[in-house]
Amino acid sequence: MALAAGESEIEKEQRGEKTPLLSVEEVSKYFGPVKAVDHVSLDIYKGEVIGIIGDNGAGKSTFLSLLVGYYQPDSGRIYYKGQPVHIASPRFARKYLGIEMVFQNLRLAPDLSVADNMFLGEELKLFGVFKNGAKMKQDAMEALKKLNSDLKPDLAVERLSGGEKQIVAIARAVLFNRDIIIMDEPTAAISVNKVEEVLNLIKELKKLGKTVLLVSHRLEDILQVADRIVVFYHGKIRTVLENKDLKVSDLVHAMF
Repeated sequence: MALAAGESEIEKEQRGEKTPLLSVEEVSKYFGPVKAVDHVSLDIYKGEVIGIIGDNGAGKSTFLSLLVGYYQPDSGRIYYKGQPVHIASPRFARKYLGIEMVFQNLRLAPDLSVADNMFLGEELKLFGVFKNGAKMKQDAMEALKKLNSDLKPDLAVERLSGGEKQIVAIARAVLFNRDIIIMDEPTAAISVNKVEEVLNLIKELKKLGKTVLLVSHRLEDILQVADRIVVFYHGKIRTVLENKDLKVSDLVHAMF
């Protein structure tokens, strides 16, 4: 909700009310006659992990695309820290709202180094002209250390495992201090023995105060890290579950 006139977030917190980091109210998105997202409302708070589940075509991907500016809602409102916003593009979402999406295919350049991939499109410059490679490596190393990773910034990405590539994509969000990190099926294309590493990364992000929205068909992964679980069905939020004593069978029942 937007703040009342003359009311500060501190005053709201003193009354025991916490302003969501991101709030979505009655948002809808249509593709012709198809209601991809249908009057969805959700409050997202700082430092929580939200699992997002649902069958194929349930509206998960479209909903997240609205949050990062790939699509524009046909109706409804989005608030950032209590103030109404129009998320015009992914660049706007990253720069002004601190929202970063880590895609399933990661969108990394395999022939570039870890550091170059982390700064891709936002390279540091010396005198506004020359690439400041030394500073980029130093900053990349600091971001990797925050995730307890020992990856070297000068390694070529093509030499990394699937799990290590996930680390690079997530470390980019840490490097640029994004507040909200959306992860699309982060454990789908990696070996089973690397899944735990990615889940530990999500836990580290929470310790850093980051908000994580996690989409996964691996329901056991969702149960390991999520504070709340949002269940999509036919473009709507069917239910929001607190992750307390839940089992995979509970999530399957909620989905179907």
